Amino acid sequence: MRLIACAVLFLSMSALAGEKLLGAIVSVAGADTTNASTATPFYVPRSSKITIWCNAAGFVITDRTTAATATTALPLAASVLFPTSTGADARSTTANASLGGATVRIFGTGAVTCYVFARSGTE
Repeated sequence: MRLIACAVLFLSMSALAGEKLLGAIVSVAGADTTNASTATPFYVPRSSKITIWCNAAGFVITDRTTAATATTALPLAASVLFPTSTGADARSTTANASLGGATVRIFGTGAVTCYVFARSGTE
């Protein structure tokens, strides 16, 4: 019986290590778009570990109030998992400000959609 209890505990702990989709940032060519300004805004917690995956090459940055551009953000290739985090003091200046959320910004020379996932960090 203890073996079964240990197995259940182990399996449930590994399930917590998975990632949870927070939302998608959809950006048209040349536009700076955030998790608060995308068509379906979503909350990104402060001090959180996140993973970003984009369907096309683009540029990504977190915790910035100024626009993302090819010179101010990190380049990200299409279909690459990019693990990063948000800062403890980063506050959104738009839709998430009242909730104390963080900002994730994307920019692409072409249309790009980036999916933001929260992760526990225990992977």
